[in-house]
Amino acid sequence: MTNTKPAYGFPPFQQGGLDSLCGLYSIVNAERFINRSTDDEAQELFNKIIDKLSRKRLLAKFLIDGINHNHMLMILDEVIGTERISNQSVSWRGVPNPDLDMFWKSMQDFLDGTSGRAIILGLQGYHDHWTVMESITDRSIVLYDSALIKRLPRSRCTTVYATNQRKHLLLPAQTYFLSNQ
Repeated sequence: MTNTKPAYGFPPFQQGGLDSLCGLYSIVNAERFINRSTDDEAQELFNKIIDKLSRKRLLAKFLIDGINHNHMLMILDEVIGTERISNQSVSWRGVPNPDLDMFWKSMQDFLDGTSGRAIILGLQGYHDHWTVMESITDRSIVLYDSALIKRLPRSRCTTVYATNQRKHLLLPAQTYFLSNQ
């Protein structure tokens, strides 16, 4: 029997089957992973984000359509704080068709075993989804995910366009390198 618990013993919160709040859950799960947040602290952050979206009259839109890159930045800025977003996030903005090897290496360098770090990753292709990276090796990405996706094999990933062989389109410009420092 295999252990299905993530390395830190906290199961990720899961989004509902009918909502499109994976972006919101990726923020809560990244904070939970980085800071080892309690259930109460995670609930408080979730409530704070929901309240902010409601006051901005964006809640219904996000429940139905999901959160786009610009809104993700707005939430991270107003709720988490931009000082928590590493400059490595910014370095991938506006880079057309970035090389998978270079992007993979930058994620490995950031998640080099240093505690208090996580990456929120935007995906398209097989999954149109926001997720949290728990760790990365030369062969795969291990996820801390609201939809219980466990792993993305590197052989199935691309940064250019999804194909039958490379179904997971990683979106470097929609990736956030977060730390608790």
